[in-house]
Amino acid sequence: MTPPINYDNFAALSGFKNALATGSRFVWLYEIEVPTATPTRYRFCAQTEPVTFRNNDYSPFPITHNVMKEGATGDLPNLTMTVSNISREIAGTLESYNGLIGQAVKIMLVLAVNSYDTAPQFPEQAVLEWDFKITSMSIDAQAASATLGDISLYEVNVPKNRISKRYCRFKYRDADCGYTGELSNCDKSLEGPMGCKAHGADSEDHPERFGGFPGAPTKKTGRLL
Repeated sequence: MTPPINYDNFAALSGFKNALATGSRFVWLYEIEVPTATPTRYRFCAQTEPVTFRNNDYSPFPITHNVMKEGATGDLPNLTMTVSNISREIAGTLESYNGLIGQAVKIMLVLAVNSYDTAPQFPEQAVLEWDFKITSMSIDAQAASATLGDISLYEVNVPKNRISKRYCRFKYRDADCGYTGELSNCDKSLEGPMGCKAHGADSEDHPERFGGFPGAPTKKTGRLL
């Protein structure tokens, strides 16, 4: 999933585009919420100078993230944020607050004028702005890595069915499947060796009762096919 741009149209990005010609650069900002008695927001920036954005100060810190990606099976998009643990401060925070699982994380991309300015050229607007929750955490002597997702599966109602192109959603031989023939099992596919078409040899209803969606588009190289 491509992260959304925070504007209704690309014309709104013209200011950012034109500013790049003046030697400006992009800076990543991070906010991590820690559930202290009064929730605390730690704010970091991925550069050597502090940044002030929306009247909040972001301190330089070794922090980064990878590209947002969606699993091959169509699962929820996520990314991994990595924070240095050399000083062991991060390890202490994680131990005290259950690894920060479920805590809010905000990642923003802003445009700074040059390497010595502490305020971005657009003090209220972020080029990109994402809100996540920490879904898992791992840590070693060098760094802590947090998997960030849009939502936690433990906090939502999961729908009974999902659209799957090649996998049948029905339970074998139930009322939706409707198969009553001689075959003893099904591999839940349409064209597999024990798939729905194979069951059609002794069933008038198959493969028409296949519980997948063969016509669902597949995402290939940035577009739907």
